[in-house]
Amino acid sequence: MNGITTGRSIRIQGSGTRLVAGFGALLLAVVTTCVRAEGRVVISEVMFDPSGSEFYDEFIEIQNTGSEPVDLAGWLAGDGDEADELVFEDETVLLPGAFGLILDSGYFAHSTRYDPLPPSALILTVADATIGSSGLSNSTPERIVLVSSAGDTVGAMVYTTGNKPGYSEEKVDPAGGDGPENWMDSRWEGGTPGRVNSVSPKDFDLALERVSESPFPVPAGVARDFVLQVINRGRRPASAFFVDVRGIAAWHRDFPDLEPAGHLRIETPIGIVPPGQHEYVARVVFEADEDTSNNQVTWTVLGGVGPRAVIVNEVMYAPVEGEPEWVELHNRSGQALDVIAWRIEDAKSPGGPFGSKPLRLQSDAYLVVAEDVDRFYSRFPDRTLQVVAPGRWARLNDSGDAVVLRDATGAVVDSMVYDAAAFTGRSLERISGSGPSGDPLNWLASTHEDGATPGRENSVALQTGIEDVRLVAEPNPFYDRVEIRYLLPSPRADVNLWVYDRSGHPVKRLLNAAAGGSRRRVTWDGSGEDGVPLKPGIYILFLETSLKGRIFRTKAPVVLARGL
Repeated sequence: MNGITTGRSIRIQGSGTRLVAGFGALLLAVVTTCVRAEGRVVISEVMFDPSGSEFYDEFIEIQNTGSEPVDLAGWLAGDGDEADELVFEDETVLLPGAFGLILDSGYFAHSTRYDPLPPSALILTVADATIGSSGLSNSTPERIVLVSSAGDTVGAMVYTTGNKPGYSEEKVDPAGGDGPENWMDSRWEGGTPGRVNSVSPKDFDLALERVSESPFPVPAGVARDFVLQVINRGRRPASAFFVDVRGIAAWHRDFPDLEPAGHLRIETPIGIVPPGQHEYVARVVFEADEDTSNNQVTWTVLGGVGPRAVIVNEVMYAPVEGEPEWVELHNRSGQALDVIAWRIEDAKSPGGPFGSKPLRLQSDAYLVVAEDVDRFYSRFPDRTLQVVAPGRWARLNDSGDAVVLRDATGAVVDSMVYDAAAFTGRSLERISGSGPSGDPLNWLASTHEDGATPGRENSVALQTGIEDVRLVAEPNPFYDRVEIRYLLPSPRADVNLWVYDRSGHPVKRLLNAAAGGSRRRVTWDGSGEDGVPLKPGIYILFLETSLKGRIFRTKAPVVLARGL
């Protein structure tokens, strides 16, 4: 801005009082009711709380809403305390329908916040360091005035505070009154300096809206349509526009025309959706559109999975006091799945979603959904276990309950029912992953020494390819303790595991008619039945079990080397 000269300013003493001009004894009457000037110039926008500099980024926008040009030479603008003369670069005339943009005098040297400035707007500053007496207040509503060269107040409004920084106060109907009912916060950050207000009716304005909800669930194997709506909010007909959609699939359609206030319902085919969460974007494109801020919508599509793609594999519903309940899931789908927004519920109440962030469950991997993650890790410290706490835990009743797993679409993926607990601190484990979830014979109490097997194969899991019992002891020889492991062809059997000396006398009963499971690990410290350490030497491990009417027996020697 060149040619800026010191102009006049007037101190406003109060509504309806006389104004003292800086040039001399010119007295100007300020009236509350605005006097009509040629062409009808109005205040159309005020940026009092910019997101940039308070010193350089405030502005007042004016507009000529009449049919005649108006010469703004000698005009003043400011707040309720002081109005300063407008300063021009060249042109002083505001054409019909045109905007004038009154910027802080230091804007051009210190800011580019609103660049590029609209070439059709008349760019102005004020003959003072700031707009008004000391800039526009962010906390106290102020009266903004526009005064003609004849001393008439042709525009006056009082803005309301509370706008987000960077969001101006805009006039809805430029030709309407200056009362608060005709002003709104700008819909756009930075406002609309020198342009049609974001809240004002446009000649051409198409808007796109969602009719269907978001997130939009699509169960596995189901094709659904997502419904959009185009609305003509402009004052004139819209013609030759199109809508396109981008997501995991693309869609495009052209439309001939839409009358003002018209609504156009569009059913967008989504088709079969892969499991997980997918983001879609749709937009309406209309070349003459004067407000593109409402031309685009986004939504989330949640693709479901098939039944038992993920199974309930282990349930801790009767933990010891102070420990959390939890459910272990096993991904058997053959692919990684995003299980965000999945839920576990019991027979009576729904649980909350697993989380708000993407949660990836790899193929053949386990996920523990726990009542409390920290308490779970306190009991099972292995931090490689993938553990998540839902937004709301559906408490599992010790007296019997159901565990229902739902995917993000709400479809049941897997479920099981259990009876009253006959044990505490021991999980209920699934025997066969391919076996029926609802069959009580497919579930057994864990036989693991920890009472559960979260994040790993169940202790009662069916062992394929095992035709006989297997018994292993390591280390052998041993000094302090030996680990004894066995495998059984079936988990549904009772087991005897005894220790004999070389003379054939039993010296220790490690398991006596105990639930065997399909595999188990037992430790022996070399002591006898009375807890007294035995003499060093060779001992015989003897395992006996009955499976499907057959008696299985096996032996294995073990050497106690302590004291040798």
